[in-house]
Amino acid sequence: MRYWVGTFAIVFLSLLQAASVDQFKIMGVAPNLMLVLLVAWLVVRGLDDVLPMIAVAGITLGLVGLQTPGLVLLGLLPIAGLGLLRELHVIHSDALLTLALVLAASLAYETIMLLDIMATGGVLDLATAVTRAVLPAAIVNLALTPPVYVVMRLAKSNDTRRRLAY
Repeated sequence: MRYWVGTFAIVFLSLLQAASVDQFKIMGVAPNLMLVLLVAWLVVRGLDDVLPMIAVAGITLGLVGLQTPGLVLLGLLPIAGLGLLRELHVIHSDALLTLALVLAASLAYETIMLLDIMATGGVLDLATAVTRAVLPAAIVNLALTPPVYVVMRLAKSNDTRRRLAY
């Protein structure tokens, strides 16, 4: 049941991201609500819960956003790798872990998008691209993280499977 609800939420958010959120520019970049949601989902629910949602989000956002097939999915895959940091408990505060993972995932996502633009004939001005696209996108996504994390934390259901039975 949780995957059906998650799939519905991801598809709805993909439509919202492609139709509305991309129209709002902050510091010259559009916030990536999907990436922030997936990282918050990773921290709150765990790696096994977010992996199918990464696939659904990448495919849906790629199709709805009219981008190169598989490029968004490739950009979102570093979230799965960053999930290992959650499992290792390197940072014990979930809020700080979410911020750190959003920063790393945003930098990875925007770098993959930048490399695609360069590979398909875009300008090879790496310094300008990093200062005008990659870093501002990471800052905007970081600013978007606290409210999304709070909503994900409040939406988490109690897991009755892991409780001790008396």
